[in-house]
Amino acid sequence: MSEFTQAAVCIKDPALILNLPPLPTTSRGKNIVISCHPKDPDKIIYASGKYVVIRSLSDPYGKDSFVYRGHNATVTVAKFATNGNYVASADETGKLRVWASNTEDKKSKLEIQVLGGPVADLSWDGESKKIVVCGDGGSSFHCRCIMWDTGNNAGEFVGHNKRATTVAYRQQRPFRIMSGSEDMKCVFYVGPPFKRDSESQTHTNYVNSIKYSPDGELIVSVGSDKKVVLYEGKTGVVQNTWDNVHAGSIYSVSWNVDGTKILTTSADKTAKIIAMPSGEVLGTYTLGSKLGDFVVGGVMSGDTPVVVTLSGKIHVLAKDDFTAAPTTINGHQGAIASMCLDKSSGILYTGSSDGTVASWAEDNRAGSNFTGGANIDLNGAVHGGAVTTIDFADGKVVTSGWDDTIRVGSAAGGSSDGAIGLGGQPKCSGSGGGIVVIATKDALKVVSSGSVAGELEINYTAQAIAVNGTGDVVAVGDSANKIHVYALSGGSLTESNVVTGHTGAIYSLSFNSEGDKLAAGDVKEVRVWNTADWSPLIKGRWQFHTSRITGVDWSANGEFIASIGTDENLFVWCLAKKMKRLNYKFAHKGGAVGCAWFGEGKIVSAGSDGSIVEWDVAADMAAKFS
Repeated sequence: MSEFTQAAVCIKDPALILNLPPLPTTSRGKNIVISCHPKDPDKIIYASGKYVVIRSLSDPYGKDSFVYRGHNATVTVAKFATNGNYVASADETGKLRVWASNTEDKKSKLEIQVLGGPVADLSWDGESKKIVVCGDGGSSFHCRCIMWDTGNNAGEFVGHNKRATTVAYRQQRPFRIMSGSEDMKCVFYVGPPFKRDSESQTHTNYVNSIKYSPDGELIVSVGSDKKVVLYEGKTGVVQNTWDNVHAGSIYSVSWNVDGTKILTTSADKTAKIIAMPSGEVLGTYTLGSKLGDFVVGGVMSGDTPVVVTLSGKIHVLAKDDFTAAPTTINGHQGAIASMCLDKSSGILYTGSSDGTVASWAEDNRAGSNFTGGANIDLNGAVHGGAVTTIDFADGKVVTSGWDDTIRVGSAAGGSSDGAIGLGGQPKCSGSGGGIVVIATKDALKVVSSGSVAGELEINYTAQAIAVNGTGDVVAVGDSANKIHVYALSGGSLTESNVVTGHTGAIYSLSFNSEGDKLAAGDVKEVRVWNTADWSPLIKGRWQFHTSRITGVDWSANGEFIASIGTDENLFVWCLAKKMKRLNYKFAHKGGAVGCAWFGEGKIVSAGSDGSIVEWDVAADMAAKFS
């Protein structure tokens, strides 16, 4: 594997100090797979978009979170090997990757086209030598077992005539495998080499999840027919069946650490703890009443239930306390579309392509989702479309989205108010001095004190806005390589200058704290302009980006500029040492939406990969620019 491909699977730079991952990807009517590290149940693993996420339950926003970026298609399942040293992850194209989870570079051991279509589930054997996968095999088998390091087949898996949805591998000898399918059958295989031994047609609807007990003596399956079925582990013979365990489809099942209880999750918005093998329901957790509260996946972390709702939120439930409020891990499911940092408090605010808005505390970056606004039933989205812009001004979080509205939220309360019509889709925004300016296709809107205070029609395409710290000068970058400068007073904008000289469209702008300099990023170059006469202070030197520069920001002392773009690169520039630069590669797969300085020599960035990344560049700056 090439060095570039290997390096791109993760961020390895020592300047990386935190990587906040996105939430699990969910889909209505489908379960998701979430599982734990076999030797450290505090560590969970799940799929999110094209990425695999590993994070701690006890410190979900901490430094141990990791995002694996080796897939080029939507990841559908990921699980640790039994020894905990490797991860097998598979995607919607049928590709399986096996990679080291216990090394810094996450080196790939195997990449193979394991099925003809999307992989739905996988399971390791007890010796970490074989992997069984299931899914949509097209015209071929819907299940396949391979050697973990060579990809060689370890049997023949006939028995299903529709997509296989779930599979489980007995961890003890004699090894056994059971799979479930949309054909409503559970097929039992013996081996290796594996071959079909028997099948059960106890289920009357899709089989959604199958799990072996920790000692391998029992198997349990659940399905859309609301049934829980118990089997003998070595023979696959049905031992018991419980009907209507939930009021809706049962999406997942998981055993506790000693095999005496199972956790089930359901479309009825509940999770249940059931004693085994008696089938007695010990208690029910109710997650809510909205569409987004469907419980689509779950795992027992030791004896602690952990569930995922359709909203993507992860809920750690209280052991044996069925009425206690869960500990909820918040964030975004989709790409982050906009970000801003309140530099006085250090709180980060982000808007997502799914319409949600979140805040992230400075001290531990704990996430909290905003409520109100559109309040979409599925995920609590503030906007009915992507959050294109987000700004902080006078204690308010001002957002605009593809629902063509502005919403003003309380930063302290974490809630957004009613909509203010924009009259068109927002393109970009900027803020300063308590003022927010938002551009649509044909106008600039001035927002002050939570309402639109002024408007100016424009005849160009705005792509970036910056407002100086006193709120009386506005710079707007356009698609024709120009920067339009306006004087702002009482909500009224008056054009005072048009700055030319860039060789590409302007995509990012930022005033320094004194307002005497403006940094501008285009399709490859960062320039610095003197705002006294709009002459260039730096031009033709900082041309190392290879595509759109989506964010520029000044350090607190005004001596450094950070820039980031769709080329996945983060740069740090020094005004005193114009010929030198710092470059952090692979910052965000698919590109970044912005960056901001905070603290002493630290930068936070957010991107299309749904991740928020913090960098401590102080040591590198001292070494490079001193």
